[in-house]
Amino acid sequence: MAVFSLRSTLQREIFTPREERLLGISFVWKASRKRKSAILCAAVSSEQQTPSRVVLVTVKTVKGHYKLSDSWPANDLTVVDGKDAVKETAEFDLHLDKVYRWVSSSAREKGAFVTCLWKINQRYLQDKVKFINISPAILEEVFPWQPGGATEIRGLQEVEEDGFQELTEREAADVQRLMEQSDTAVCDAKAFSQALHTNLARLDQDNLEALMETECQGERLLSLLDEALVEVERIERVLSRYDGMLFSAQRQLDVLQTLSDWLQNIDRNHGKLRSELCHLVEGLSLGEDHMRVLTEGDLKDEEQVEASILAVQMLSRCYSMPTTAGQRRLHGVAEQLIRFENVRQTFEQRLCQHITNILQGLGNGESGTETECWDTPLFHSHLLSYKPLMDWLRESSPLVFQQLAKVYAENISQLYERQTKELFESARSQLSGAKEPKKAGFLDSVASASSSKCGVSGWSSPPSGVESRASRVIEQVLGQLEFTCIREQEFLVSFFSLDSVPESAAVHMGRRSSVIDQTQTPVNPEQKKRPHSWIRTSSSVTHLVPCVGEWDCVRAVLGPMEHRLCALLSSCEKAEPLSCLTVLRSARRGLCQYRGHPCASLYCSLLQCAQEHGQHNLRTYTESLCREMEHLQVTKKSRGGILPFVSRLEEFLSQGKAILGGEEGHWGLEASYLQLFKAAIHTLDKLNGQNGRSSLLVTVMMNFHRMRGFLKQVELPGLKEIEDELRQRMALQLQHYVANCMGRPLGALTDFMEGVRGCLMHGVREEEVCFQLAYSKQELRRVTERYPGREVRRALEAAHKRANRDLVENPELLKELWTTMQTSLLSEYHQFQSLISKCYAGAGISLDFTEQDLLHFFSAISKDSRT
Repeated sequence: MAVFSLRSTLQREIFTPREERLLGISFVWKASRKRKSAILCAAVSSEQQTPSRVVLVTVKTVKGHYKLSDSWPANDLTVVDGKDAVKETAEFDLHLDKVYRWVSSSAREKGAFVTCLWKINQRYLQDKVKFINISPAILEEVFPWQPGGATEIRGLQEVEEDGFQELTEREAADVQRLMEQSDTAVCDAKAFSQALHTNLARLDQDNLEALMETECQGERLLSLLDEALVEVERIERVLSRYDGMLFSAQRQLDVLQTLSDWLQNIDRNHGKLRSELCHLVEGLSLGEDHMRVLTEGDLKDEEQVEASILAVQMLSRCYSMPTTAGQRRLHGVAEQLIRFENVRQTFEQRLCQHITNILQGLGNGESGTETECWDTPLFHSHLLSYKPLMDWLRESSPLVFQQLAKVYAENISQLYERQTKELFESARSQLSGAKEPKKAGFLDSVASASSSKCGVSGWSSPPSGVESRASRVIEQVLGQLEFTCIREQEFLVSFFSLDSVPESAAVHMGRRSSVIDQTQTPVNPEQKKRPHSWIRTSSSVTHLVPCVGEWDCVRAVLGPMEHRLCALLSSCEKAEPLSCLTVLRSARRGLCQYRGHPCASLYCSLLQCAQEHGQHNLRTYTESLCREMEHLQVTKKSRGGILPFVSRLEEFLSQGKAILGGEEGHWGLEASYLQLFKAAIHTLDKLNGQNGRSSLLVTVMMNFHRMRGFLKQVELPGLKEIEDELRQRMALQLQHYVANCMGRPLGALTDFMEGVRGCLMHGVREEEVCFQLAYSKQELRRVTERYPGREVRRALEAAHKRANRDLVENPELLKELWTTMQTSLLSEYHQFQSLISKCYAGAGISLDFTEQDLLHFFSAISKDSRT
């Protein structure tokens, strides 16, 4: 029914004024855009005189009314595309002036509209429109070749040719009801007309009677209205009287409200005034006891100092109380602020004068004993009692605070200058072995005092057999510098608050600004300085120049110590070249212990300097030892024994192992050792090749043996290759000495057997050697008879005496040499026995001694030499 109502509305509002009849409608929207609904309509002109004209239009709803949007002649329609002939879809395309892609509200509605288009095509367009992708179910009942198709077309034509308009639902219902009421009358038109006439007459009579009754009621209503008007006038007079009374009461209430507001404002102002006065009185009140302590208190008394600290805290609280410009203009407030400023300046002068007197006394040497600076830092503990006052001074007067810090640096630097000079002079005296008790004993006293009282030093001394005088001096000096630098830096950080971030403050060189000036005068940002930094001022500058940091502060007090420390280390290394190892050990341990320590920056810089100096001296020592090896000269008059560079190399390795204790690889000592051993081996090889004197052979062999021995004791992984090379060189030297210096216990027999080997090498068969004239069986018997057992022992005893004479100072080497000779002679004996059994088989020839005899000879000779 909704569709019929919509069709009627569209026909009445859109198409009737255009003299057109609506044939079909469909709710559509464009497929490729945002959904905006429209009504697609098909209409035909209703003019009977001209040929029918079919159009396609779209109608849109604007503010509740239907308006025509677009229009196309049906003659422009060429193709109707249903998108899918199998699957039901609401999309379809119309090819007009361009392709329009629409989506219907439902597939059923799309089918109805396509059916309408097909009918229009058959009726008005001579079947020129092409229908594609349309389900046969949509058009199966309207094809003309099917039964009933032509009848429907003709019915459509007849309906279209009628000039009647279709009834609405309401009109159809009224007609139906009227027809039911007049069912019998319809059969007789005359009776029906008579019934209608009777009904109309009765209605007219009823209307006249109603009009007459209404006239009587109207007169009664007018009388009631007159009475109501009188009553309204009376009520208006009463309301006017009440209104006057209310107006009078309202004016009185307004007056009372105004008076109440005035009273409340007065009470509120009195309360605010009272609270502000109480706040000012409480915030700007400083007790008489505090005033007296600040102006007259004795800063040498500890109780007075504690009272002064409490007083300056109260004074700072008074200063920090926020006040407005109007409050500062009050006479009482201004006087109180001026009074506070006078008290502050007075106490500031007294405090600065007291601290300056203490520092000047320390700088002039009035601190007591000579070792007071190094022994017990009494002035540190004494000055730390004034730290809260210094913090107050830093916030109150940054310029005065920095001037006081400059005074501290100037005076305490003199004290440390004297003590540092005395320390290094005492160290040099102790290094040189001087017998001056004043200088030599100073170092021991300060070192023992610093280690026992503060326990800062954590050095572990080497064994007593390794520790030398220079090492002890280095340990004591570094320990004292550690104690002094860290202690002084901790004091500076604490006393001058170097680790805090100060608030910016305005300072002037000429006149210290008062509280009133500071509150009324804006602060220039260029005048804001760091109150804790060290400053350098002169009469020609008007602003502060801060130093770079905490490290410079400590250096300004303690002074440059690097050149003195380097000079002392140079003196120690001149006296004992290997003392640089102690320097490296101490510097490494100190840097590992204090790396990242907030109060050890200067001490770490000293250790870094000492470490670099020690590394340089270690390289110098290695290079000098290499040069000594390269330029070694041994004359004919030189006596054998251990060469000097071998002894120095042994001392170098033993000191490195004892002092560094496994840290050789960290300092690159393994590379230095490797370089030195290669140079030593090269030098001994050159010495061994100069001539064939036995003394040089013994010297080279003894030095190789010594180097192999102490290298084996060191046990460094990086020197395994050198150790193996020394073992091979030693074996070659022993064999060379046995062959050239120990003689030939079986001389003729050895020559005979060498000849037999030569024959075999020249191609003579083993069984034919005995037929050689020089190597016959008779000749072999004659040679073997010359070497009985007692003769062999006598030759071995002579060789042992010769070796004992050369190696009397090295019994271990002699024992190793004797073992090498035993192995060589036994090997030679086995070779002789093998040649006799092969070349002289069946001759019954054998040596006069056996292998057991040889072992007995060597063992007996070795025992006899020990006894």
